[in-house]
Amino acid sequence: MKGFYNKTFYDLGKWLLAAVFAAAIFIWIFGDSWLSVMPNCAFETVTGLYCPGCGGTRAVLALFQGRLLKSFLYHPAVPYTFIVYCVFMIRMFLLKHFGIGSEKDGRILIFIYIGIVIALVQWIVKLILLIGYGVHVI
Repeated sequence: MKGFYNKTFYDLGKWLLAAVFAAAIFIWIFGDSWLSVMPNCAFETVTGLYCPGCGGTRAVLALFQGRLLKSFLYHPAVPYTFIVYCVFMIRMFLLKHFGIGSEKDGRILIFIYIGIVIALVQWIVKLILLIGYGVHVI
């Protein structure tokens, strides 16, 4: 089973890269005007509170436009995930095709858990600002 996680995530990462290119082309053609026709967040509509993913779409758009700080402010898990993804894919590419690097299977799971924690912490902070202070951050 050596390399199972790395191989699985590397294979998924290649498909994700194709999806990212398709999304980038879509955003390049249509800009962000399509956001006005997207339905509102069901969780926010029902509860009046932010969901853990609120700000994610805006963060991805800001990331595609090269505004890393704005992306971080919308949803810090998005630029974190982007950076982890790039480092992982480059590392796996070099290991697989050139034998450069080492195979430390399962380490990627630690970074995934960190991303989940980042998403939950930002959600809690946004809820505290909304409920406690009435500040809408999105």
